[in-house]
Amino acid sequence: MKTLTKMRMPLLATAAVLGFGLSMNAQPIYPTTVVDYYVGLTQDGLSNGVPPGRGDSNNSIGTPQDSDTDMGEIPGNSATVNFTSLGFEGYLVLGFDQPFGDGEGADLTIYETSYGTPDCGPWPEMADVYVSQDGCNWVKVAENQCQNFDVELPDNMPWGLFVKIVDVSPRAAFSSVADGYDVDGVKAYYLSSVTPTGGPDVYPVAYSDYIVGNTKGPGANNSNTPAAARKIPGKAIGSPSTSDASGAMVFVSLGFDKPATVDVEGRITLMFDYTIFDQAGSDITVYETTWGDKFSSTDCAKYPEVAEFEGSNDGITWTLLNADPTNEPAEAYKGGPGRLCRDGFLDISSMPELGGVRTLRYVRISDKSIRSSSRFPNSADGYDVDGLVAHICSDEPRMMNYIDQTNVPDEDPGMFFADVFPNPASDYITVSIETASTEQAYRIQIIDVTGRVVMTSSLNAGANAFVNHAMLVSELPSGVYMVSVEGNDYKTLQKMVKR
Repeated sequence: MKTLTKMRMPLLATAAVLGFGLSMNAQPIYPTTVVDYYVGLTQDGLSNGVPPGRGDSNNSIGTPQDSDTDMGEIPGNSATVNFTSLGFEGYLVLGFDQPFGDGEGADLTIYETSYGTPDCGPWPEMADVYVSQDGCNWVKVAENQCQNFDVELPDNMPWGLFVKIVDVSPRAAFSSVADGYDVDGVKAYYLSSVTPTGGPDVYPVAYSDYIVGNTKGPGANNSNTPAAARKIPGKAIGSPSTSDASGAMVFVSLGFDKPATVDVEGRITLMFDYTIFDQAGSDITVYETTWGDKFSSTDCAKYPEVAEFEGSNDGITWTLLNADPTNEPAEAYKGGPGRLCRDGFLDISSMPELGGVRTLRYVRISDKSIRSSSRFPNSADGYDVDGLVAHICSDEPRMMNYIDQTNVPDEDPGMFFADVFPNPASDYITVSIETASTEQAYRIQIIDVTGRVVMTSSLNAGANAFVNHAMLVSELPSGVYMVSVEGNDYKTLQKMVKR
């Protein structure tokens, strides 16, 4: 058997430590904002709207009254009702200022008002419910539910910020003046530990499994694993560096499997806190590191580092993803569905439907490079994962920003590398910069999850140097921040956790 170095973190334990979509507190929270309100029709289809006084959407936010008692409704006076009428086929989108999550039992309760609490049979005011993390991608979590009802979040939507309630009441069951489902409010039972980052693109936030394969080495029985600096799985999470500059250790190596065996290859499983939705075109961009790579002129045959990509919503059941066919290795012994040679694009349309959509939250990457290939030196160590970028909220065509870095100082004099430590941080951080090949000024900004710049610093540094710049962060609230380092014409971003 092949000797493997196994670096495993229990899936749920990893998620709990990193706030990966799990609920940390059984703490009720309620919507604070009306994001959208589309008023449907009355039962007869002739009146465009709901009766006066029942169309105040603010009656659906905050703590629900959970009462079906007529407060003494006065037509036209919204203060005398405790609900918002949707009208037939109308809908309401409510936003939370903190993410709600998945816990034991019910995760949400939808409260509806029907005076006198009639039985659902003769009074079937009904709704479908959708949940979203970003306000543009939705998972259906309840269908044809009547009056008050509970909702449990599914595997592919373990947390959310938005709830959409759509009237689906059967018109024929009501009189001509009826106005559909009446939303009293929404209660979420669990406060999620996720910190939403916003923006159209997201990156893996953690890894749940890392199995290190071997280097090519001399002979068939080599059991050497990649160098220690190449076995740091955390380098595959967060924003990719997209750098193929020689000596830049910005990746994690998977290592090869033995040739002609069925032993497990080098493999890493990466997790997103956001749910990734299938959209037109590619959904995930993959960055691999091959030093000196020129993507436009160096094909896979010259250095065939190949990996296979699978997706999952629960971290247990896996589906082979669709790789961009222009980047799949053509040779049959290397190729096949779900495989890329170095950088490329993934389409998740092969994922099974859940809640009416195709989604994923986990990506498993397995090395499929052919260890016996004469293209690899003995020191080769398989596919090198720089990172993934997933696209969550846009239908624009996806383009990767490939940079020719065969000779970085000559071809891109403005490029530099930056790192932040310690991370997580309590009192201070040190921003370490391997400077560009030209002398220039660097601006450092710390940005919170709303996009607000909360701290700024700057320094001047010479060419081709290593500089460390300390910043006091003890006064910042605990949470997740982005550290931006910007030079004359290049910028890096790195996630920083403040304890």
